[in-house]
Amino acid sequence: MTIWSREGITKIVRGRGFSSDGKRFERVARDGKSVDWKASVQLPLPKSETCRLESLIDLRILDTSPELVFDDLARLAALICDTPIAVIDFVDENRVWFKAKIGLELDEIPRDQSFSAHAILQPEVLIVPDPLSDERFASNFLVTEIGIRFYAGIPFAVKDHALGTLAAMDRIPHFPTAEQIDSLHILARRIVHELELRRTRDVRALHLAPSRQSSVSILLVEDNDNLRNLLQRTLEGSGFSVLSAADGAEAFRLCQQHDAAIDLTVSDIVMPQLNGLQMTEKIRAARPKMKFLFITGFADEFPELRELIKNGADVLEKPFLPSELIGKVDKMLNLENSATGTEG
Repeated sequence: MTIWSREGITKIVRGRGFSSDGKRFERVARDGKSVDWKASVQLPLPKSETCRLESLIDLRILDTSPELVFDDLARLAALICDTPIAVIDFVDENRVWFKAKIGLELDEIPRDQSFSAHAILQPEVLIVPDPLSDERFASNFLVTEIGIRFYAGIPFAVKDHALGTLAAMDRIPHFPTAEQIDSLHILARRIVHELELRRTRDVRALHLAPSRQSSVSILLVEDNDNLRNLLQRTLEGSGFSVLSAADGAEAFRLCQQHDAAIDLTVSDIVMPQLNGLQMTEKIRAARPKMKFLFITGFADEFPELRELIKNGADVLEKPFLPSELIGKVDKMLNLENSATGTEG
């Protein structure tokens, strides 16, 4: 699950943290020391990789919360294949993200350290009875750190693009039976069915939902580049128009340059040059009706926030989920009531 925290984008994994800048992956090891994951081998890419990634993004499933239907399918794969580990994963540009996992504590691994990057290159099940004897996988993270000694993974495709895999893994080398392979095919088809249902629901909801955000403009202020980009994608994915700034001074300049109305400022507080509170004072002098949503993990350290909250501002404490951000924005802009046609 993705949680946005004061340090940036953090994968919370039972006390261990994973962060990513998109190209460089860092793991907090069991002994507390950092271990860098860096690309070591240039993997072959599927045909039409750009279209494949676009299909994955359109699915809007990356970094979503666990869902029972996918957890159940992963559990069935583990039971049928008699393995302690099973996953449903999606192959992103630089990582493999686990939507469902049984017997595995990781949220994601680098793409070049995965079995899945190879599995999506073929239409049938990828079977690796003993990764240590296969040069492609002998130094794989899952092999060296998790102790995987057996892998069977089948790709699943949406709109003719392999987006991820259903895989069973074990710490003992062996071969799967024909019945187990057939069962993986059946489960993979079920995953595709669920993904198609999900996509249909999203399209229907998009058509039925009122275009309430289309004219709403948000000024986003966050000095962490990764977090700012994710926040911007989340807001734009919900239909908002977003202006983004890396600090308070840049945000104030944007306010001066844009004559059009800015409905809400979503801002961090601790920033270089001009912090969030100083920025608020300057922006309110020019735009008295501006609303402010502060995203911070240090709210208790700023007593000035109490007065701002009395005047209509609000605070979203880090860490928070993407859905919590959208819910808070909707509430501040009174969009919840207008979307349902109610008043209150």
